[in-house]
Amino acid sequence: MNRKIYLLLVATTWASIASAQTTESKTYSNFPLVITLQFHAFSLPFQDMKVNFKNLGIGLGTEISLNGKSNWVQQINMVWYHNKAMGNGLLLYTQNAWRPDIATNAFAEVKGGVGLLHSFRPVESFHQENGKWISVGHKGKSMLAIPVGISLGYDSRTTSSYISNFASYQFMLIKEYNKTIPIVPETLVQLGTRVHF
Repeated sequence: MNRKIYLLLVATTWASIASAQTTESKTYSNFPLVITLQFHAFSLPFQDMKVNFKNLGIGLGTEISLNGKSNWVQQINMVWYHNKAMGNGLLLYTQNAWRPDIATNAFAEVKGGVGLLHSFRPVESFHQENGKWISVGHKGKSMLAIPVGISLGYDSRTTSSYISNFASYQFMLIKEYNKTIPIVPETLVQLGTRVHF
């Protein structure tokens, strides 16, 4: 896991250095490629933060500006994560994000949206039918997800490229996880890069 984080940081640093060869800035463009490293946890927000770095995943996404600028966008993401205890997950979601500048080339982000989480079972499961136990495998189920998050990031804009590195903290409410607990909290810590072509 540490090796993957190291490789992501080296790649984004190299891309930022390579793009810093010119002085004129590139403007925002729609449909950038967003690549994220994900860490999933079954947790309330900001509780036992070390738990948030145990379950690794990866995400791909893009976004489109809602006002022609980079500060108000609609994001679309697909995330896969591995979680041995709760089961792996595939999350498709969209979020509306407000991204104000907080310093030269630095930005914050506040976002919220809705998505669909398919959570696979961590072990083979069974259900009873006519007095016999029948295997239902690992297939799991799909549930409504409501993610809200905050981010901090840095824009590197040159004539040849526009690259943004960022870190996000997302809190999600998952509906109908099981019959006894109708809503469960989950978190995602995300480290990513947004590349505008």
